[in-house]
Amino acid sequence: MSRASKRVYDAKTTYPDRTKSEEKSFTEVSVPIKKLDTALLLLNSKEECVLLTIFSHITDFARRQDANVLELRAHRLLELLLEKDLFIASENTMIRRFALYLLTALLDNTDMSTYEPEQADQILEQACRFYMKEVDDFCIEYLTYILNVCLKDPQMAHGIVEATEFLEKFKLVFVSSENPDTVFNSIEALHRMLLVQSAEQMLEFTTLPDFPVDRIICEVTNEFQEIRKAALKTLKTLLADTGDESVFEALHRCYFVLEQLVKVFCENPQGSEAADVIEVLATALRSEKMTKLFFEQNLFDQVVEQLRNHMEMMPLEMRCTIISIFAETAQYEQFLPRMNKAEITDMFLTCLMQNKPAPAAFVIQGLHRMSHHPDALRRIVAAYQEGAVRKLVAIVMSPDVAIKAREQAAEFLSRLLVAAFRDTAAELQEQDIAVVLTAVIAQGQPILSIDLILSLLTIIESLAQNEEYRRILGEYSSLTEQLAQLLMRSFAHSILVNNIFRCLCTLIDEAPVRETLLANYIVSSMKRALKSLSNLVKTSVTNFILQTTRFNEFIDAYIDRGIMEVLLDFQKHAFCISTWGPAIESILSKCPTMKFAIRNCLTFTDITAGKDFYVSRRKFKDFRQFQDILRLDCSPLDAVLVMNFDRPKPNQNDVIAVPLRCLSTITDLPGDQGWGYCKRPGDNNLPQYLEALNQTLAMHGLVENPERVRRSIDFENVAKRSKLIAQAVNAVMSENLKVLDLNSTEECCRNTVRCHLQDLRHVLHTNFIPLGMVRSGCQFERAILFKGLADQIGLPCTLQRSVDGRMLFNELPLPLEPEKDMHCDKKTLKYMPWRMLRPTHVVDLLYNVGELYPMQSRQALQYLRLY
Repeated sequence: MSRASKRVYDAKTTYPDRTKSEEKSFTEVSVPIKKLDTALLLLNSKEECVLLTIFSHITDFARRQDANVLELRAHRLLELLLEKDLFIASENTMIRRFALYLLTALLDNTDMSTYEPEQADQILEQACRFYMKEVDDFCIEYLTYILNVCLKDPQMAHGIVEATEFLEKFKLVFVSSENPDTVFNSIEALHRMLLVQSAEQMLEFTTLPDFPVDRIICEVTNEFQEIRKAALKTLKTLLADTGDESVFEALHRCYFVLEQLVKVFCENPQGSEAADVIEVLATALRSEKMTKLFFEQNLFDQVVEQLRNHMEMMPLEMRCTIISIFAETAQYEQFLPRMNKAEITDMFLTCLMQNKPAPAAFVIQGLHRMSHHPDALRRIVAAYQEGAVRKLVAIVMSPDVAIKAREQAAEFLSRLLVAAFRDTAAELQEQDIAVVLTAVIAQGQPILSIDLILSLLTIIESLAQNEEYRRILGEYSSLTEQLAQLLMRSFAHSILVNNIFRCLCTLIDEAPVRETLLANYIVSSMKRALKSLSNLVKTSVTNFILQTTRFNEFIDAYIDRGIMEVLLDFQKHAFCISTWGPAIESILSKCPTMKFAIRNCLTFTDITAGKDFYVSRRKFKDFRQFQDILRLDCSPLDAVLVMNFDRPKPNQNDVIAVPLRCLSTITDLPGDQGWGYCKRPGDNNLPQYLEALNQTLAMHGLVENPERVRRSIDFENVAKRSKLIAQAVNAVMSENLKVLDLNSTEECCRNTVRCHLQDLRHVLHTNFIPLGMVRSGCQFERAILFKGLADQIGLPCTLQRSVDGRMLFNELPLPLEPEKDMHCDKKTLKYMPWRMLRPTHVVDLLYNVGELYPMQSRQALQYLRLY
């Protein structure tokens, strides 16, 4: 390096000409500005001194009164600031502060909903860009407020959650900030971000390593009330996630938040924020992990001690608010003994009895949960004398009480009926529970919630388990009527319809209930339920059918009013509704007439005794045609045979008289009397046939003890007894018929039988012919009589119709005994239920009378004229 380069001072040989510089420079201008528009125009200046002066004056103008801010808005100050990008690029910190202050003033005095969506998005976008570059504490404070205001719009809050780089800076600033306003607005903004996220999104967002949960917990004890409230509000949202992978997965953090909350509460149990602290603490204790720490670290004892020390000075409302935390801890039964020992049960009862008109829902919920501890349950039952049940009933009845409290009261009563039925049921009876339930259900929706109605139905079910209380509920017809009407209005809720049907099943044994239901369109509701899209509803109604087919009035209603028709038309549902097929069979098993018309067969368990059995000689493709014949007052074209052993003479109410004026064309009238006909005719011959058969069986020693008949099957004498029945049938139905040979091609003279039936029709004036009057019969007529006599004496027997419908035949179960097959041992099979029997032989009633032909044998096929 040369020596010249090391010189510190060089002498100047030339100097600027000051005269020329002054000539070129613009002299300073000082002009008084009195109009706002002119001042706003100067914001376009690029000189810092001008901007500082104008901003200072505008800021002073905005601070004087709120109306001035609105005037700035009217003069489009916001648009000007946005056009200048909020002066983000300005190197002067004061200019940036003035710009942000004015923006916050505008947002503070106007509603964000008054801005255009594009303008609001522009504010948020520029604020985020500003935030990313800014380091000045005051500017950060203003920007945090602006962000907080913008995030009141859920759409904006949802969009900012996806700005990863911004969030990193935002959380870093929040964690390190000592500015109270920045901390407050940061917590508020975080809370708004959490509110717009789904559970999965919030879990992912809060479990990031840099999420400032610890800072939020610390701010619970901040000296500023607004910050404490914001922190509590955010913590409540975070603590609502009780999963194992939440932000409170670590035990130390769980203990930290519990310790902070208990500390704040214990410092001032009656403070203005005590209720908020208790609410957050109750939310935290919904987690079993939190509750376990709460008891293990003796935080429970600290809260109880503070509560006892200040109980006398606390208002009742505050005391009941505090015990909400115990309502949450009571859901874990392992802590119930310790809670009961600390007299928490008495605290709940005190709040229940002293609050008027009703306590908060969590008080009743806490009692409900405490009732799972035996000592606590005994204390609750002892409170019956103080009017505890009366109070709960009053809460359930009152429409002015909060719906959640009514729900909890009803659920608690149903729990007490399970845990202490005798005492609780007696108390409810004193309160006239049937009237109470009727009045509550009559309130209807929307006054009643679904959960409340479900609890009321559970109460009815529990009471109906006892015969005495079921009778009391059943006699109060208004209750059943309200249930039937509730069912008609509830098809929008599958679970409610299911529970109503289940409740009705418990009451259906009472005759007034059945009568009231049928009078209140239960059949219409059932048809609607059967056509429902919900499998739960279809399952519930078919279960109801299975329960009610024990009663003849319901069987008649199901057949006559279309339930049977719907079940058969929609048999495809049997693939997904397991009770659909059994419901059909349950109805048909009680009505052999319709079962034979539909299935063309009666099995061993289908008994014709004790009821009318109608069989038409014509086979109907659609059972509804035969149903119309039975329902309408007309005589069918084809003979319908009627079998009933219990009606020797017709009921006079069933005889329909035909006046003379309707028979003017008929000359052979008996005297001056008109004709009469009857669809339910009497039959004096069938009882005589049965009596003669019993005498014959007694002569052969084949009459069994009736008790034994119900318990077992006498396989040893099945063939002998069937032969005697077949001979009895042949004896009464062989008039004008000759004996035929099975091996011949000659068949029974059907014309003779047809003429005989026509003669009977002329005598009876109708084609409904009592079977006992038939004296000439082929396989068709004989098979019906054989089935009837067999059912009367307890012989398992089927009745089958051939494919063409012209022939009927009977089958018997006569087990074959292959050698060394223990499953075919008659001693084993004699106690087999009739529904498990399988037909093995066909009975010959026409040729070799009384012979049994094995199924598929040549003789059986010959008898059926299939060979």
